[in-house]
Amino acid sequence: MTIRQYPVKVRAFSGEVQTRVLEAGSGSDLIVCIHGVGSRADRFSPLLEPLAALGYRVVALDLPGHGFADKGDIPFNVPYCAEIVSDLAAHYVHSRLTVVGTSLGGQIGGYMTRNAAIPVDRLAMVGTLGVVPLDSEEGANISQVILKQRGVDDCRRKLSTLIHDTERVTDAWAVEESKINNSVGADESFDVIGRYFEGPINDHLITRDVQRLAEQGGSVGMMWGTEDTIVSVETGQACMERLPQIPMAWIRDTGHAPYWERPSAFIDALNWIFADDATRHGRERTF
Repeated sequence: MTIRQYPVKVRAFSGEVQTRVLEAGSGSDLIVCIHGVGSRADRFSPLLEPLAALGYRVVALDLPGHGFADKGDIPFNVPYCAEIVSDLAAHYVHSRLTVVGTSLGGQIGGYMTRNAAIPVDRLAMVGTLGVVPLDSEEGANISQVILKQRGVDDCRRKLSTLIHDTERVTDAWAVEESKINNSVGADESFDVIGRYFEGPINDHLITRDVQRLAEQGGSVGMMWGTEDTIVSVETGQACMERLPQIPMAWIRDTGHAPYWERPSAFIDALNWIFADDATRHGRERTF
């Protein structure tokens, strides 16, 4: 089984943007993966083929301003990205839609549940934003450090924070990260995104959306790396307090990208959070 890569044009609020999609598998059981700020679809590469082998059609996209998607002076915010991802999902005939969103991608996934025309059946939020308000200092750090500092050494430090096993951060990876995040239009895009993180991002919290999806019979869960320092374990615990009925899977010995570091454990955890209450046996588990 192989990973396919191709461009796709998607629409949001009467505008059109081109993005890049990675895809594996086929059929109508669709999983859409949404990355976080400053990242891209490739982060999910270790997850795509194993999930496809289980019978899913799995797609991961570059959000606007990221990866190989359109860049420049883009109208970036959570509602805009949610419309784009929903429109992408509509490109594929599907009987069930599962959204796996990490960090900002989790917030986008939660906001997608407002779109009744393209319903989300299952939602996994990984090291997510949007359940508890983003602290102003954290927003400024994302804007001024993660988005503005994009040299090779900067990217190496970022990647060493992203994952727990820092020996897996190679020079080639840091160089590739820096080149993509300094490509044409990236400065403008990251300026727009940075202003959003320093400003109105907390206008688009998703706590009530997630609760509503669960109340309506959707499957919802959270997942967190036990060594996550980007969106801290303490934030994960605060999210559990805000969403007391939502299961939490902790992925041992991983940072902010547990699906990249331990994809097999991540898939086990994904199956667990989506199991029914009788099968799951409890609200919290470490994998």
